Amino acid sequence: MANTLAPRRTRVSGTWRTCRRLPGMSQPRSDGTALVAHDEPPAPQLGERYGDLVESLTDLARTLTETESVRDTLQSILALALRSIPGCDAASITVFDAKEQPSTIAATDEKTYELDRRQYLLHDGPCMDAARRQQVNRWNMHDAEQRWPEFTHLAEEMGLRSYLSAGLGLAGRRLGALNLSSHDIDGFSQLDEDVISLFTVPAAAAIVVVGRYLQARDLAGQLEQALQSRAVIDHAIGIIMAQSRCDADQAFAMLSRASNNRNIKLRDLATEIVTQVGGRPPSHSEDPDTP
Repeated sequence: MANTLAPRRTRVSGTWRTCRRLPGMSQPRSDGTALVAHDEPPAPQLGERYGDLVESLTDLARTLTETESVRDTLQSILALALRSIPGCDAASITVFDAKEQPSTIAATDEKTYELDRRQYLLHDGPCMDAARRQQVNRWNMHDAEQRWPEFTHLAEEMGLRSYLSAGLGLAGRRLGALNLSSHDIDGFSQLDEDVISLFTVPAAAAIVVVGRYLQARDLAGQLEQALQSRAVIDHAIGIIMAQSRCDADQAFAMLSRASNNRNIKLRDLATEIVTQVGGRPPSHSEDPDTP
């Protein structure tokens, strides 16, 4: 009599998978599909994956210490995730802005950028759900269709049949999600859920660095604009003092009244005065974000 518990290896899209038929579950389900449980990889495969994982984490540590660009770091994290999880065919990182609007900061290919963009337009999907709930979502397209039918249709158009997404967060703040997709119907396992969690902390830390850089850049731009505004206003006050033979306080009061009467910003009125006298706009009135 054949042993129904013996492992059965099948080849799916070029990768080997091992599954067992569970006792008492050898009959098809009511929907006509056989209920098959997928075990963890056999011992040799686990050993191979452990070695690959150690190598990937070593490379990740080197990337975090040697790569200067945060975006390059995130791309390296995606590349290592692809190498560490055999069923993964594409990956991306979603980030939330201050209003929790999503965007893709890194991806392995243009198709993945497009899938993410269209998922954001739907305002839902496994990536968005994982980011909002700060959890790991592992779905095949058959199961996901019940919850996200529109997203499932988009994913199937692109040849994707399973999805693994992990929320990214730090210190209670929701930052986004790390997203993996596969062309296989069961491209990810419980072991892959554990593996992806190893990449979430460095990815979240890199996103925080990006956020702090952007905040610092915005603050620097605001300070630069404030200094430029002060310079042109001081210049206009000097012109008013010379023309009206008054002191600085009186000149500033005259400038402020004119600004209120004409309903224009003080800086814009000062720029207008300096331009009329000098024949050209002050050089520092340019956009402070211009390189």
